[in-house]
Amino acid sequence: MAVQMRPLSIQDMPLLHEWLNQTHLRPFYEREPSTLEQVVKRYACRVADDHRTKCLIAEFDGAPFGYLQWYLNRSFPEYGIDTIGMSDGVSIDYYIGDPALLGQRLGSAMLNAAVEHVKPLVRSKDRSFCVGHRPENTSAIRCSQRAGFTYRKDFLEYGLAHELYVRDEGGLVACIFETDLK
Repeated sequence: MAVQMRPLSIQDMPLLHEWLNQTHLRPFYEREPSTLEQVVKRYACRVADDHRTKCLIAEFDGAPFGYLQWYLNRSFPEYGIDTIGMSDGVSIDYYIGDPALLGQRLGSAMLNAAVEHVKPLVRSKDRSFCVGHRPENTSAIRCSQRAGFTYRKDFLEYGLAHELYVRDEGGLVACIFETDLK
């Protein structure tokens, strides 16, 4: 399944607005409806090359279907170090925006394409890719597992239980978590 990744652009804001208001994203990604103005305010700044969150649109057969953002764990130490216990590595957040394409395994293809896209952009020690899921988000967990991510540990974010899944692409021989060393 050939999924291509391209950078988010200002022209994508109406599409993001449409996707972020889909009901399938309510439980785990976007809890409240967003206006177009709110989406532009939150995401337009991420189009800049120097923003610490890199945003991508996933396309299949030339049509956009999903969103993915990635960031170095050290760029957000309150998350990377304090929450998941990893200063190195890349964290990824993702979703399929088009509800008509749910259940077709495009999510795992998107994750695989994203890892291949990001790998040459980061240092070798940052080639451990992390995703966090709520335990009840079983479809996202299966998606990550199909893309080669394996369960590493539980963590809390905003007081909610999450599970950390990691795919090591040569970043860390053994994934050591700073919080485990304290």
